[in-house]
Amino acid sequence: MSLFATQKIVLQLNWLSQFQFAGYYVAKEMGYYKDVGMDVEIKEFNNQIDLSSVVKKDGADFAVGRSSLLIDKINGKDVVALGAILQEDPLMLLVRDDSNISSLSDLKNKQIMLTDDAKSTASIMAMLSSSGITQKDIEIVPHSFNLDDLIKRKVDAVASYISNEPIVMEDKGIGYKIFHPKDYGFQFYSDILFTSSDFIKKNPKLTRDFYEASIKGWEYAFENISHTAEIIYKRHNTQHKTLIQLIKEGEILKRLAYSKNGTIGNLDIDRLNDIVKVYKVLGLSSKDVNLDTFIYEYNHPKELIFKLSYDRIFHIALLVVIFLIILTFVILFISFRKHWLHTKGDLKKEIANQKKEIEKQNKLILVQSRMAAIGEMLSNIAHQWRQPLNIISLNTVKIETSILLGNKMANEDLLEVTGEINRQSQYLSQTIDDFKNYFNSNVDSLAPFNLEDAIQKLNKLTKDTFNNSHIEIVVRVEDCTLAQNESLFIQALLNIYNNAIQAIIEREATYRYFFVDAKRDANGAILTLKDSGGGIDAESMSKIFEPYYTTKHKSKGTGLGMYITYGIITEQFGGAISVNNAEYDYMGHTLKGAEFIITIPTVKKS
Repeated sequence: MSLFATQKIVLQLNWLSQFQFAGYYVAKEMGYYKDVGMDVEIKEFNNQIDLSSVVKKDGADFAVGRSSLLIDKINGKDVVALGAILQEDPLMLLVRDDSNISSLSDLKNKQIMLTDDAKSTASIMAMLSSSGITQKDIEIVPHSFNLDDLIKRKVDAVASYISNEPIVMEDKGIGYKIFHPKDYGFQFYSDILFTSSDFIKKNPKLTRDFYEASIKGWEYAFENISHTAEIIYKRHNTQHKTLIQLIKEGEILKRLAYSKNGTIGNLDIDRLNDIVKVYKVLGLSSKDVNLDTFIYEYNHPKELIFKLSYDRIFHIALLVVIFLIILTFVILFISFRKHWLHTKGDLKKEIANQKKEIEKQNKLILVQSRMAAIGEMLSNIAHQWRQPLNIISLNTVKIETSILLGNKMANEDLLEVTGEINRQSQYLSQTIDDFKNYFNSNVDSLAPFNLEDAIQKLNKLTKDTFNNSHIEIVVRVEDCTLAQNESLFIQALLNIYNNAIQAIIEREATYRYFFVDAKRDANGAILTLKDSGGGIDAESMSKIFEPYYTTKHKSKGTGLGMYITYGIITEQFGGAISVNNAEYDYMGHTLKGAEFIITIPTVKKS
């Protein structure tokens, strides 16, 4: 408990009391604020409050806002974002599942209930625009904040929070569908805790103490959802929600709160730049913003890591012709011949038959591996193309809308729009080149390559899959040169990458990490790759390098990935590979997962 006099602090919420603000209520009720000398008053929202000005006019010391704070910052308001409690915006469009609306295109000429503030629904409008739907294609109805308007079919769709209205629909036994902007490439932050730079300058220690106490409250809230819901239900339940509704709300919000590195409150400058671009395309802003002055200096620890940052990737099965022949011969020998041939004539006949069978099996496996490779390439390209295509689509719609409405665009605006389209198009072209260079490489060649460069190429191929799966990859590589085949090296590691992603997703791991460590030794390099996916069971551990063994559904893998990796490391490179389950600590969390240890000599000895 603090030995000093408490200071009165006011926190302004952007809505009414519910689990959405649980961390602040917990920090107050559990004494976290009091421990740092604060008496915090938490105020609910009302329609007379301008959130972006409330901290400037001394109406509050801190407040909770949305990503639209960026627009306020651009327009000259004194706004500093301390942290984003929700990494994904819960705002989405809700429709009845019996409304014959199964896609965004079905919303044309429909009534959609939205708030008057275009800034607040920018993610929804961007989602609609990316599918070719403009404001003239829909009828916007002022938001009544009454879900009965949707239930009684007075409107066709309503802007809702994924953590609120769907729970009510479930309680009433009414089916529904959700259209969430993040599924269309638009990931906005929400519930951003902010204040003014003037307040921070005058109260640097108080600001940091308040922020850290608030984050501590949020960590407790998500680790103890039932107890937290009970606190809100008994002491702050102005909306008269049931205890079960509050618990469900907490479980949903927990999935939206944690960043890729397992922390709460993280703000990423690249992602904020993407949000600013969307605001520009929608015409809500025309200027840039200095994000260094927008993000609070103590927002999160600065760490030198590769942030690659959920979607699935199947493993690539590119096989060396010699390796395929050896593999097929062994399988055929075990499967089709259990006794020795005794006569020379029978032996010649049997050899001829085996050659035909080998050729047949080789063709089947080659087709299988090529189809898998094409599927992987298209899957990765699809992940990397979604955001650029959305930006191109939004800029095209902006030009089209200007023409249809008879508005003449200024040359400066037109050049900015076409320039953005050109930049995104060049990015798409570069993506094609990256994949083409990888798949066209000669697997028989040997040439010196830098270990760190090869891993960066691999990370570039998979970055969107890691990002969409909210998995953070931490890379620590010592300078080392190997005279091996770089393409085969990437292929071998890619199979391990894919299995790690699959394990983390299937186990629904809270803390999602993948570690790549590479050290140089006297003979070559030692690589350690480990994940936080919970580890491998004993049966799978003993069979992981066997051909055609897989724990996945047959639609998600051939069972050749780790067998191919084993062959590349041991046969092609003359190295060794082993696997075990490891438990370790990282950033205050105890993690467990599969750990692969690979040794590769500088040059394979003949």
